[in-house]
Amino acid sequence: MARRPRSTGEMISTLCYVGVGLWTLGTALEAPFPKAALLGSCAVACFAGALRHQIAQLFDPR
Repeated sequence: MARRPRSTGEMISTLCYVGVGLWTLGTALEAPFPKAALLGSCAVACFAGALRHQIAQLFDPR
């Protein structure tokens, strides 16, 4: 089965996830510990969102 190409909207949302992840990570580096831990986990979630297609392929490798 042929893979369908990524749409422009999917690419834009991926860039947004990466941008927000980087911004959140930068904010976490300057925050005190409890807030930094929460922001760090949010940054990880944003990066996971950016990798959502690759993560989906791990579970459904067609």
